[in-house]
Amino acid sequence: MKHLFGPVNSRRLGLSLGVDLVPAKICNFNCIYCEVGVTTGLTVKRREYTPTAEIIAELEEFFAGLDSESAGWPDFVTLTSSGEPTLHTGIGDVIRYVKQELEIPVAVLTNGALLFDPQVRLDLLAADIVVPSLDAARPETLAAINRPAAECADPRQIVEGLAAFAEEFGGEIWLEILLAAGVNDSEKDIDALVAAVERIRPDRVQLNTVVRPPAESWARPLSEERIKEVAGRFKDCRVEIIADYSGRAAVRPERPQKQEILEMLKRRPCTRTDIREATGLAGEDVDRLLNELAEASLIRETMHDGRKYYQAGKQR
Repeated sequence: MKHLFGPVNSRRLGLSLGVDLVPAKICNFNCIYCEVGVTTGLTVKRREYTPTAEIIAELEEFFAGLDSESAGWPDFVTLTSSGEPTLHTGIGDVIRYVKQELEIPVAVLTNGALLFDPQVRLDLLAADIVVPSLDAARPETLAAINRPAAECADPRQIVEGLAAFAEEFGGEIWLEILLAAGVNDSEKDIDALVAAVERIRPDRVQLNTVVRPPAESWARPLSEERIKEVAGRFKDCRVEIIADYSGRAAVRPERPQKQEILEMLKRRPCTRTDIREATGLAGEDVDRLLNELAEASLIRETMHDGRKYYQAGKQR
């Protein structure tokens, strides 16, 4: 399938079926830490990047013959993208289809920068969980870590958009803050983020750092001690430090496992453990499939922070 991937075990959402709304790296940000790579189309233009009817048809095909008691029935349908999913004008139609026809909870992963637009907020209202990002609340830091399109360069606009959405939205908002060492973790930056969280009032704050191979090799993670210090700065809200996949192993209907792993690796670098936990395969089966993909020059290995990751792409 072109637009669906998984289900995979998500560290936050359980067994999650991913829907890729914008397959190319088209985004309004060009984040230094992005695991998909450098943005190739920096834009704020909303349009139907992928035919919405195609996406809905794939969802229909996937769920044909499944029922809610099946082992492969996902806990969530997660709308995401190789770029920014809210750029896709059909996102509201996809959410409504999943909610009305499949009756499955919907999560949306977004950088949150377009929530100042009332139409974007309206499109997301039917979702159950929205996971927006806010990595900086100071203009110079936003420019350094997210490298936004000019129309999204004002952190005040982003924070006010998030706050407006929090007022209107009936589901949960899990605000993710990703910190890169020496980029957005100064005391001034943390103070500004704490103030922004107080304004937005999300249901959760989830702290992350550069744990996967980033777009820019110089982007480095915070130490565990430092991120715990930062977590202690957020008061009167639920704060979590997120780091890796967790959850139950997936048991799904028989599907092409090699292609499934390749589709995962096209969207994010994964360790061997990530792949094993996401697919429910035994370790020896993961090794066999990775070897086959490597021999076909469909994946390559990357070392980051002392860990081996696999990525889609030609071998060097």
